[in-house]
Amino acid sequence: MRKAILLAAAALFLTGCGDDKTTDGGQEIEITVTVSPTRAVLDLNTAQQFTVFVFGTNNENVSWLVEDIPGGDGIFGTIDETGLYEAPGAEPDIDSVEISAISEEDPSESGTAWVILVDPTKVYVSTSGSDTEGTGSRNNPYRTISFAITQADVDQIVVVGAGEYNLEGGETFPIELGFGAKIRGAGADSTYVIGPGGSHDESGAVFSVNGDVITIERLNISTADLNGVGVWLFPGMLTRLKDNHIVSNYIGIYAKGSFSPRPFIESNIITGDSIGIATGDSAEPMIRDNQITDCGIYGLHILDSSRPDLGTNDSTDAGGNTIQNCDQYLIYNGSPDTIWAVGNTWDLANPIDNDPLIYDDEESGGASGPVILENQ
Repeated sequence: MRKAILLAAAALFLTGCGDDKTTDGGQEIEITVTVSPTRAVLDLNTAQQFTVFVFGTNNENVSWLVEDIPGGDGIFGTIDETGLYEAPGAEPDIDSVEISAISEEDPSESGTAWVILVDPTKVYVSTSGSDTEGTGSRNNPYRTISFAITQADVDQIVVVGAGEYNLEGGETFPIELGFGAKIRGAGADSTYVIGPGGSHDESGAVFSVNGDVITIERLNISTADLNGVGVWLFPGMLTRLKDNHIVSNYIGIYAKGSFSPRPFIESNIITGDSIGIATGDSAEPMIRDNQITDCGIYGLHILDSSRPDLGTNDSTDAGGNTIQNCDQYLIYNGSPDTIWAVGNTWDLANPIDNDPLIYDDEESGGASGPVILENQ
């Protein structure tokens, strides 16, 4: 009897010193590992706490991996021994990041979760996106610029992928940009925004820009019938049109409104329009470092009492524009004011005030102001 008791005790001891798996009626219970939450949408540079549940063993220890990397790295994010995941500072080039918890008792058993990373400073648009099912993230973008603008906060940039954005793709024209709107294309040679045109006023514009701190950059902007306006631009503090190609419109850019604040038109290629830039009312846009070429009528048409700044009488404030190869006039000054246009490149035989490619008081008998092309 005593021998039987000792044998039973020894068996119990050996069982306790073996693995930590529990049994049910003599049958080993399979280890399972579950991670919660199973899916998380996370901003860059933020954290998410994951919790692990290990069943079938008393050993609940796990090893954490991010994309099969123990502890993760700076590209996909890191995770510590408690399951606290730290998102990276930039979006990795994958749809979602895999989080794994591997049982230390049985490394063949693991649980997984997924993190979708979102850049809080950007809203994405793609020709493969959806306005109904998209979230505006890089991996689940919207389809149209006009919808994305309504979803973006004032501190977010709408990043537009390569391809064509037009009526057939669901765009609504004109695309209206108000305070704080920021549009950035993939490049002026790859992101094309094509409006229907139809008129020389705001209703025929691709973009209607009215407000402060607005940016349009790196887009190719045109109208399908060559009879509309690329950008209908009202004055705005820190409003900029930069690094765009504005082509094949009746008017490339029409700047209207009051003299202040002054929008900036800089480093654009404006070509193949009937009129490259027109200014009206009392607008005073800053026009710097643009190429305005191959216009069917005028490079720059100045109307009403507007006074665009193409370079003042100061060698440190040159215009830097190239205005060439326009069929009628490089500049048509229809305003009564003097227009300074110093420090630009022209296709003029003699860059003086009465050059035949400049329409000003010489041609109008004094009805319009002079256009001054050189420091005086």
